[in-house]
Amino acid sequence: MLVATSEMHSDIRRWFGWLVIIGPIHMCEQLLFGIDELYELKRFAATFYGLFRNPDYASVVLVTISFIIVNLIVYGLLVGGRWSQIALAVFAIVGLGEVHHVVKTILHGSYFPGAVTSVPFVVFGALLFRSLVSEFRATSGSAPPGNDRTATQEKASPTPALHENKSLPLLAGG
Repeated sequence: MLVATSEMHSDIRRWFGWLVIIGPIHMCEQLLFGIDELYELKRFAATFYGLFRNPDYASVVLVTISFIIVNLIVYGLLVGGRWSQIALAVFAIVGLGEVHHVVKTILHGSYFPGAVTSVPFVVFGALLFRSLVSEFRATSGSAPPGNDRTATQEKASPTPALHENKSLPLLAGG
C-alpha cells in the first residue's frame, strides 16, 4: 500500500511544485499585459467594506479570514492523511479556477491578460487533483476494481506485519 502511496506522493509533489512555479509567472504575465482582475477585486472589496460602519473592522475581518485559511491549510498538511489531501486540493481547485482567463479570452474574442499561463496552471491543477483523488482511492479502499495496486501488493505479502515493516523507512524518510 505504501509503495503505491509513495509513487502518488511523488506525483502530488511534482504537480504542486509546478503550481508553485507557474503561479508567479502567471502573476508576471498579468502585471506585464494588464490586470483586469484588479477591478473585479476592487468591486468586491468595496462591497465587503461597505458592510461595515468602520472600515478598520473590515480590514481586521479580512486579515482574520486569511489567517484562519492559511493556518487550516498548514495544519492539514501537518496532520497528514485526509486533511493533507484536502489542504492540497485547495491549491488544485485554485489552479482549475484559472480557466476563467481562457473563458474571458473566448468571450472577448481577443487575448485576456493571464490567458497564456492559465493553460499550464489549469493543466497542473487538474493533474494535482487527479493525483489527490487517486491517493484518496488507494488509501480508502475505494479504488475501482482492477486498478488497486495496493490490494495486489498486500495479497502478495505473507503477513500484514511483514508488509508494514518493509514500509517503515518510507514513513521515516519521507
